[in-house]
Amino acid sequence: MNNPTDRRSLTAAIERFSRKHDKGVFGPNQKKYEELIPKTAPGPGKQYAFEVDLDKCTGCKACVTACHSENGLDEDETWRAVGLIQGGTDDNAVLQHVTTACHHCADPACLSGCPTLAYTKDEETGVVKHLDDQCFGCQYCILKCPYDVPKYNEKRGIVHKCDMCVGRLKAGQAPACVRACPNGAIRITVVDTAEVRQNSGEFVDIPGAPMSDYTYPTTKFKTARRMPADMQPADDAAVTPEHSHPPLVVMLTLTQLSVGTFLYEWIATTFFGAAAIRPALVTAALAVGLTALGASIMHLGRPHLFYRAVLGFRQSWLSREIIAFAAFAHVALLYAACVHLPALDQWLSGMIPGRNVMPLLSASTVLLGMTGIFASVMVYRDTRRPFWDHPLTNIKFFATMGILGAATGLLVTVAAGHAAPGAERGLAALIGAVTVMKLATETAVFWLKDYATRPMITKTASLLRGPLHKYWRARWVCGLTGGIVLPLGLAAAAGASPAATGMLAAAILLFCGAGELASRYLFFRAVVAYRMPGGS
Repeated sequence: MNNPTDRRSLTAAIERFSRKHDKGVFGPNQKKYEELIPKTAPGPGKQYAFEVDLDKCTGCKACVTACHSENGLDEDETWRAVGLIQGGTDDNAVLQHVTTACHHCADPACLSGCPTLAYTKDEETGVVKHLDDQCFGCQYCILKCPYDVPKYNEKRGIVHKCDMCVGRLKAGQAPACVRACPNGAIRITVVDTAEVRQNSGEFVDIPGAPMSDYTYPTTKFKTARRMPADMQPADDAAVTPEHSHPPLVVMLTLTQLSVGTFLYEWIATTFFGAAAIRPALVTAALAVGLTALGASIMHLGRPHLFYRAVLGFRQSWLSREIIAFAAFAHVALLYAACVHLPALDQWLSGMIPGRNVMPLLSASTVLLGMTGIFASVMVYRDTRRPFWDHPLTNIKFFATMGILGAATGLLVTVAAGHAAPGAERGLAALIGAVTVMKLATETAVFWLKDYATRPMITKTASLLRGPLHKYWRARWVCGLTGGIVLPLGLAAAAGASPAATGMLAAAILLFCGAGELASRYLFFRAVVAYRMPGGS
């Protein structure tokens, strides 16, 4: 104890003990005084972290109650949860409670995914904090976090989460959960972030927890006991559908329809000289695209703050998706204006000597739209949920673009009376071929080697066979009818009256559209999310 710093730390601890003793903080039978928070703030390259002694956790949920009270949460809200893992044999069964909250990761996915920069990692403490005023309630952080930490408050229209009671820590006081635990199972420690990254497997190392090399969580769970090898979450067999996100179902399906129609228009006018159908195609594609973008805003908890979505473009795929589709909408509007206002087309073309601006705008609209669809793919693949984070997602999204774009183009072409000989059969064959490919990708959860055998994918398959079976069946009925049966009928009915052909084309678009909406609905509901084990 010759070090002056050590003597000062001991003196400070004794003084805190004396003050607490004088205030009657300790019980009459308490024989041991422990500091459950560090004596000093973290230094450079270090941060605060939770440490949980599983041998002391009884599952009483005093920590949950204290957290709820300290943060003034709504009745149905919790920032800390207590789960259960189990294993062993009938003669030697083992039950272990696990208390868990935000792990204040070294590389937090919530922060990197937020389009409004509503998350910060405190430089002094390492605590991951949420800025409520900056949040517009897109809930993307919920999809990104593998530990199910951020919670959406529907009344306020924002997400919020545990901040380790950082204000109390800076004042030298323990967080609510630490203070409330009757057994001292939770404490705050200081960890080296380089060690967290280098030895990620030692953090959140409990059965059923997600891999730690994604976000590098800092919580340590310790136990002196040897757990059975078959320990697993108590709710491991319980699989329930996720939220359907209706505005996103509409937005994704209709943006892909819109871009597909613009692509059809570009091909038809560039390679087949079908300029006569350009106004109808552009108008239809633009109307659907703007409807899709309007639907996306309805997903936000605070839609009046939609403009903040561009702030995170350096880190968030959601920001990039929004920027790409915003650019797509602006160029598409200009293109539609030129199509319907020849004077504007002439004026803009005059600004580019020797060039007609119309083909340039058409190609730019398609390019920006496809960029937006690629960003949509990455929004979901970047969550690392196995059902989404796979090349099949790329195929699904772009196949929807092809199917609905061709179906819309077919209907508009037939309705306008400008179908070239053989065009209807060609489009019917295209719709059928892409539909077969897409239905095959959607059944991959049942048959694709090295994919269908993954535990979380088998749970997705169970959802499709079980609680989501009626939607899965409806998707197949619509897909087969609109994508295969009716196109075959159209090809066989070559030379039929324009009215009959038009009705078939309309039915193809109707059934294909319904099938793709059902497909996107299942895309959200059948995914299995990463989360901490054992429920709450």
